Amino acid sequence: MSTASLTVLFATRNGESVLPKTLEAYCRVDTPIRPWKMVIVDNGSQDLTQTILASFRKRLPLETLQEPTAGKNRALNRGLTACEGRLVIITDDDAIPDPSFLTAWEKYLDQNSNYEIFGGSIGLHFEVPPPSWILKSIAQLDVMLDVMFSVRDLSEGPITAGAIFGPNMAVRSSVFENGFRFNENIGPNGSDPDYPMGSETEFCCRVAQSGVKAWFAKEPRVQHIVRSNQLTSSYWAKRAYRHGRGVARRMWESDQPAPGALRPVIMDRLSALRHRVQMFAPFPRQRFNSIWAYHWRRGFRDEQAKRQFMIPS
Repeated sequence: MSTASLTVLFATRNGESVLPKTLEAYCRVDTPIRPWKMVIVDNGSQDLTQTILASFRKRLPLETLQEPTAGKNRALNRGLTACEGRLVIITDDDAIPDPSFLTAWEKYLDQNSNYEIFGGSIGLHFEVPPPSWILKSIAQLDVMLDVMFSVRDLSEGPITAGAIFGPNMAVRSSVFENGFRFNENIGPNGSDPDYPMGSETEFCCRVAQSGVKAWFAKEPRVQHIVRSNQLTSSYWAKRAYRHGRGVARRMWESDQPAPGALRPVIMDRLSALRHRVQMFAPFPRQRFNSIWAYHWRRGFRDEQAKRQFMIPS
């Protein structure tokens, strides 16, 4: 018989650089009134992940599982077999919870019962001081950073399912009891370094198509760790490419075109040329935004071409 009322679930793969900070924060969170547990799936780590997890077993209500085949969604689906309670909080190994994280999520065990998928607030924790232009972009609520670093700061209330981001979300157990699982063909995996991203978005949108409603919970909050390499132009290019692939994949699977994604070829080529030129602009914000736009469209077009190739004529 289940003893926990809510479960925190995440997967980790070679997470030794972030796990100690994240798990230490969970040791300091305010204890909810009702019992909780944590399920962490080691997705084939080859570093000190297992040693780190073992060191926290006496300090946290922790259950660890193994999923040797690389794939974040495969690992999450494995972890669902150990989840208990009426609410599953899904997060990442690099998302540091605020002290009120669990008590804030606990409220939704009883309130907003007609909503079944939830997004939570996500701030940023920089490992190194970021460039001034990024700080300025944060202050100006630049939506580019929302996608780049999974920032979420919305008003409490109903939202579209696509507005939920993976580092901080919750799903009622009834959704999984109805057979929904994460799509193992999208998201991080060991076979494709340029994988189509957006696995949580795909999951939430697919669940919402069944009539499930989404809510944004403002109080539960995490700080998403931003590593130094994530501030480089090469990282932005790779993430943009993956995001473009992910959008194209979701378009193809749902038969719903993404806004502005389909344009005449000449317009598309002119836009690509403009962004290539602006990648050499003297202003870093303009450079990085152009890097994102150019490589996003590359990813989108490449994935779209793969889909068309797979459809028999």
